[in-house]
Amino acid sequence: MKLLLQLRNSTRSKFLIVLFMATLAAGQDLIDNTLQTGENLFSTVPLSVFAAGAAGSFLTFRIEDRAGYRTFLPEQPFKTLDAVDNFVFGKALLVAAPAFWLTGNLTDSDQVESVGEELCRGLAYTYGIVQTLKLTTGRIRPDESDNMSFPSAHAAGASCTATVLWNRYGTDIGIPLSILTLYTCLSRVNLEKHFPSDVILGAAIGVACGIASTTATKGEEVTAFSFSLSVDTEGRITPGLW
Repeated sequence: MKLLLQLRNSTRSKFLIVLFMATLAAGQDLIDNTLQTGENLFSTVPLSVFAAGAAGSFLTFRIEDRAGYRTFLPEQPFKTLDAVDNFVFGKALLVAAPAFWLTGNLTDSDQVESVGEELCRGLAYTYGIVQTLKLTTGRIRPDESDNMSFPSAHAAGASCTATVLWNRYGTDIGIPLSILTLYTCLSRVNLEKHFPSDVILGAAIGVACGIASTTATKGEEVTAFSFSLSVDTEGRITPGLW
């Protein structure tokens, strides 16, 4: 019976991810831009964030309790808040991001469409990396519900969303969302769905992908750097890099 529940939960999560990706594919411009700007993931800042998260996750893994940290927060109000947070940065986020983009597309609102595209693009990067790592590592969750513990998709999705919206709207939106993201990370550990090392790497992936998705806007060509040589009237050659 327990095995059947594990399979059902895992299948449901995979179905939502597939549905999210299929929705993105329905918008040709969106999927084209996502593929074209994928190189941003390999630029200096996203790679640095990912490397820092990987190092922090590894160090935490070495010292964390293998039994997990079930209910390390008081039962109330956190039991209720955990349930809400689980939904918002789980199923709801997978629907909200493409819906936001679609709304802007249908209403000819360039700003809404642009923000929605950045969210979709960032989450596509995020879930792609997270699901690959989950399937590759096969780490058992603290509550033993399945083997999809590492890294945390909830922490990654929340971090990506906070990063994109902070970039768009500044600290007025960014700081509250960052606090909510921090709570999401604590919540996943409190619910015994993840170890601390899972949420640390998940958060790093989300931030890195959020940064990568916001470094290009629709219709712009992105390059990591440009190099040039100029020759003055006296024949001196000056290199340029930007």
